[in-house]
Amino acid sequence: MSCRIEGRVGGVIGGYSLDCTATSDSISGRIGGWLQGADVSLSIDPAGMITGRFGGIILGRTLVAQLSDNSLIEGRIGGAVDGNDIRVSGNERINGRCGGDVFGFDADLVVVGSRLKGRLGGDIIGMSVDVSVAECLPPVVSALMAMVTYYYYLVNTRRSSGGSSSGSSRN
Repeated sequence: MSCRIEGRVGGVIGGYSLDCTATSDSISGRIGGWLQGADVSLSIDPAGMITGRFGGIILGRTLVAQLSDNSLIEGRIGGAVDGNDIRVSGNERINGRCGGDVFGFDADLVVVGSRLKGRLGGDIIGMSVDVSVAECLPPVVSALMAMVTYYYYLVNTRRSSGGSSSGSSRN
């Protein structure tokens, strides 16, 4: 059975679309638009290991994460040097963090019906989330995909502007 993870991270202007098809053992599709976007190709093994890539061969990033108890995902986006740890947990109320204490962003999301809504980043520097929850996977996987989309947005913003922003809501 296949299902969809689709919606928006950020607003109509300045946000990124999320458009993926999921099954119990894969997620594929696209984040961002056709001009400034990335292909997504992830595998999910029976033990809950999520591995794959988003973006291209040269400018893409790897994702290696473990789904545990259908409510916790821990892993890494990118490599050992330039990557970030990622941790997200929950079922109806989903929270998490990508990156470290200083550079990174928080996830504060909630499942409302069949939608995942909330915020990535902080109250001021951050983006709203409105994406569908994949019926064939735990809600935390849809949250992971929203976080991957925001991460990709931040990487592209830094690359194109030469600056950086943490988007953290921690004080």
